[in-house]
Amino acid sequence: MTMLTYVGLAREPLGLLASTGYLLARVGSESRRRFVKALEEHDIALAQYGVLMILGEVERAPQRVLADAVGIDPRNLVPILDELEKRGFLRRGSDAGDRRRNAVALSPAGHALLGELAVAGARAEDGLLSPLSASERKQLHSLLERLLS
Repeated sequence: MTMLTYVGLAREPLGLLASTGYLLARVGSESRRRFVKALEEHDIALAQYGVLMILGEVERAPQRVLADAVGIDPRNLVPILDELEKRGFLRRGSDAGDRRRNAVALSPAGHALLGELAVAGARAEDGLLSPLSASERKQLHSLLERLLS
């Protein structure tokens, strides 16, 4: 993390460092920066990653359900799906439950990419958490889960 070097400050003001919310936001920003960089090495955007991850869990989903799960407007999902399909990471076809709807599924290449992205993400996370011991990492994870529940 960078320190402020303007206005004569050699480090971040103590008032900011005393704020848990500020520290969480800074760590979150740094975590996101590292993760996005890891995705960029595979030419994958964060929104594309979200689609791939959800499909990795559910195997197949109607486009509308997928848009809701990713948290984007269905119209904005179409270009993401188009790009992932063009690159061979997913397939679209009729939904078996309702042939009027399109369903999306990962291709074998998409499954393989997810494996590569898991390794890249773990590397980025490991770099961020390197100052912590294994037990501290578990404790941090547990505390973050509690905060989000």
